Amino acid sequence: MRNRRRAGPTTVLALALLIAAPAVPGALHAQAGVGDEGTFQVSVDGRRVGTEEFTIRQTGSGANVETLATGRVQLNLPTGTLELAPRLRATGLQADPVTYEVAVGGDSPRRIVGSLGSGRFSARIVSPTGEQLREYVASTGAIVLDDGVAHQYYFLARRVRNGRVPIIIPRENRQVMATVTDHGEEALTVGGVRANLFRLVIQPDGGAERHVWVDALNRVIRVEIPSTNYVAVRTSIPR
Repeated sequence: MRNRRRAGPTTVLALALLIAAPAVPGALHAQAGVGDEGTFQVSVDGRRVGTEEFTIRQTGSGANVETLATGRVQLNLPTGTLELAPRLRATGLQADPVTYEVAVGGDSPRRIVGSLGSGRFSARIVSPTGEQLREYVASTGAIVLDDGVAHQYYFLARRVRNGRVPIIIPRENRQVMATVTDHGEEALTVGGVRANLFRLVIQPDGGAERHVWVDALNRVIRVEIPSTNYVAVRTSIPR
């Protein structure tokens, strides 16, 4: 008869931890190194005004994972042209923001280079009229959401689905608190493909409500701001 080797205490404990470990979408996503890239078609008042192209890439694993999100927004708005080239670097399983840069073109060109640390957001703002320094409080767990940049809601979806979250708005030089509410699954057709997505409603204190649809991997598919009739929707459902 073949001898069967009994599992030792260490093996049994490892298996128990593996079975009991909760499935955390953000953490699994980070460890797998899965990224995202695509294009949003942007419209205001039902009229197409431009596009947002973006790429989100992850390197490393576990607590050492680093996420880099870059994009290019080009809009022809009723108030003038807007061009944005954001670059956000975040680290860790919760994708905590570390640095943020955005080049603003169009009718009001300037460049913002900021960093987060020690409970502060420090930014250098360079414009044709000169250079300014800004610093303000950045609460623990704060995320960066630049106005008019749809793909950055990925970081919010990873952080919270129901609850309160501090949001840094770099081009407004301030932080606000926002309430996030998960309204559950909804079927949405994008690019002729029907998919079940999760709708999140974000209500910044004193600001306009946002509706954001994400998939199971927190990838942003659609963003709406009802008060301004702003809609950004992916040209296709990511695979």
